[in-house]
Amino acid sequence: MKVIARYLLGAVLAMTMVACSNDQDFYYRDTPRVRLVGPEAWTVGSDSLTFSFVTYPADTTEKVMMVEAVVMGAAQDHNRTANIVVDNERTTATAQQYSLPATVTILAGKTSAVFPVTLHRDASLQQQTVRLYIKVAPSDDFQPGVDEANHLVLVWNDILSKPTNWDKLQEFFGQYSNTKYRFMIANAGGITEFDTDQLSWGELMNLRIKFQNALQKYNDAHPGNPLKDEDGVLVEF
Repeated sequence: MKVIARYLLGAVLAMTMVACSNDQDFYYRDTPRVRLVGPEAWTVGSDSLTFSFVTYPADTTEKVMMVEAVVMGAAQDHNRTANIVVDNERTTATAQQYSLPATVTILAGKTSAVFPVTLHRDASLQQQTVRLYIKVAPSDDFQPGVDEANHLVLVWNDILSKPTNWDKLQEFFGQYSNTKYRFMIANAGGITEFDTDQLSWGELMNLRIKFQNALQKYNDAHPGNPLKDEDGVLVEF
């Protein structure tokens, strides 16, 4: 029994040493590294996020996503710098469609810092979805983290899609068009989803009147050029 106990104790010690070694590898105590973490509301723990401008007012020209650079290692008593670069081979967005800092400062005593990645809105996003791939590049203070966490992919557009319940909405708003739907979102007072299970008949009728008034105001402001949809048909409610 003593032999067996001695054997088991040795096995436990060996496993403990391996665990400690793996723990050191994970935290990179000898070589500090940085990983990127996207905003939880958009990424939900993944390495990518998808965003659409479609439910935002027409005067919304950008969306700022706060990304966190997290040190895979211990805090230090001095400021440190992490380099952030764009992988152009994996990016389809143009340089005018985004902006972000080239470096991020991890302050003394800290193991993370947040930085903004700004997604810009332009007309082309109504026809296409673009992609931005950012990653950590080596610096004097850090190496990139593990492959699964050393980058973040941001995907965005401004593309409308016909609501699946339009057959119920048609009674109130008429024939569907992208132009009409975008006009509705812009003039709905913050409503971005016209759910017939949540909005009453009276509320939908009030929205129809609201859209009619907004359309009349738009057409009055554009004499000789009333609002037309993508097929050249006058927008009506």
